[in-house]
This record gives sequence, structure tokens and C-alpha cells, in this order.
Amino acid sequence: MKRIIFSSLSAMALFLVFVQIQPAFAQVRVNLSILDTTLSFADADPDSQPSIVGIPNPVRISVRVRNNGANNWRLTVLAAGDLSSSIPISNVTWTATGTGFVAGTMSRLVAQTAAQGTGNVNPARQGNFTFQLSNLWSYNTGIFSQTATFTLTAP
Repeated sequence: MKRIIFSSLSAMALFLVFVQIQPAFAQVRVNLSILDTTLSFADADPDSQPSIVGIPNPVRISVRVRNNGANNWRLTVLAAGDLSSSIPISNVTWTATGTGFVAGTMSRLVAQTAAQGTGNVNPARQGNFTFQLSNLWSYNTGIFSQTATFTLTAP
């Protein structure tokens, strides 16, 4: 903070003026929180249930962006790999509710947009994600796990 002090003693009074000057390039601050960090899909008969909704439902994600001016911000998600050799991660999709949050399909190759916008998001904005797995007879049996990374960026 720069302080500029003006004083005048001619009228026997002292005037102090404090001015805070914001740097031209204030540091952009982003906050990302995911309330539920583990998602599971129950076993189901593909003939009677062609799509399995993940549990918990919904997964709540919150974003906050400050000092961003009129610049764009973006939330992406990228899976570390497939669920198994017979279950490609692209068989997992999501729908989303909340301003700026978008539906998509998981990928292990290209980060997928999960939310985007312009300017500041302050206070935080929440999105609700419902993940679904296409349920096919061709899947190998077993218990599989995979990690997905959500990244919030702003210039």
C-alpha cells in the first residue's frame, strides 16, 4: 500500500489523506472445493439398467475466482486412465446444474471443460454433477478405480 500524506498548517488544521493504490496486475486467486471426493457405481443388470448413476448423487463442486477482471476462467477434469481394459473412461459422462457448469464426457487424453465463465466469481458458485456409467455386458467383472483431476484456471 502506498501512502500519500497531504498536510496544511495555514488554517491550523492537519489534513491526512490515505490512498491505497492497487497494482495494475493484481494476483488472480482461485478456490476449488469438491464436497464428495469418492464416487462409486453399483453393479446392475445392463438389460434392465443401461446406465448407472454414481453415488453420491450429486457431487457438489464449488468455484471462486477473484481479481480476474474481465478475463476468462475455466474448470476442467482429466482422468488418469481407463477404468479397466474393457471399461473406457469415456463411458463415464456427467450432467451439471449451476451457472457456468456444463455437461461432458470423461477423457484420459484431453482435459474436458466442466465449467467456464468470465470475470470474478465471488462469492463462490456451486455446481451439482451427476455422473453416469454406460452399463454394458462386455465389461470384465471386478472392482476398478481411477483418479480424475479437476483444475480451475484463470489468467
